[in-house]
Amino acid sequence: MGKLPSVTYAEFNEILNSETKCIIVDCWAPWCGPCRSIEPYYELLSVEYKDKMRFIRMNMDEDPIFAQKFMISSLPTFVIFKDKKPYSNLIGADRKKLKKLIDAVLDKK
Repeated sequence: MGKLPSVTYAEFNEILNSETKCIIVDCWAPWCGPCRSIEPYYELLSVEYKDKMRFIRMNMDEDPIFAQKFMISSLPTFVIFKDKKPYSNLIGADRKKLKKLIDAVLDKK
């Protein structure tokens, strides 16, 4: 399992405009302990749900435009896009809530 690369806001927009699946964005920063603690689990989920959802990571320190546009003020924050629009989000590194959120979004697809 390789690490999911961080994308820039420009790359995110390209993915958003071309992807037909739901997209989940992990908003993180290198100094954020909870961000680092949930990263391996997020990567496991990216493998488990690879056919149903696109998993992206975005470093808020390197590219704060996303945080400004979507009012991200706490890390980690996970934002799910459905039909190219923000659909749902989760603040914090709670593994059970993250999996439950993904399952709920995919069940409503």
